[in-house]
Amino acid sequence: MSKTYIEVGSLLVALIVLWLLLVFINNPVALIINAVIAFIILFLVNAIFGLGIPINILTILIVAIGGIVGLLLIIILRLMKIAFV
Repeated sequence: MSKTYIEVGSLLVALIVLWLLLVFINNPVALIINAVIAFIILFLVNAIFGLGIPINILTILIVAIGGIVGLLLIIILRLMKIAFV
């Protein structure tokens, strides 16, 4: 994979995370609700589909900060066998 794709992808992920933080900083209750729902979905996805996503500090931080978007990122990376293998 070209370095340019990785850099552009990293920049897009950083911008999305920044946007999410700015949106949720104005309403912290929405951030908490989003994180709780994402944790529940993470446990259900692991239990029902057996993806085998490890529950460690990195996964918890990504889901807590990114919420459902962070969870989708983890699932996509796991299915593509790029990370969380």
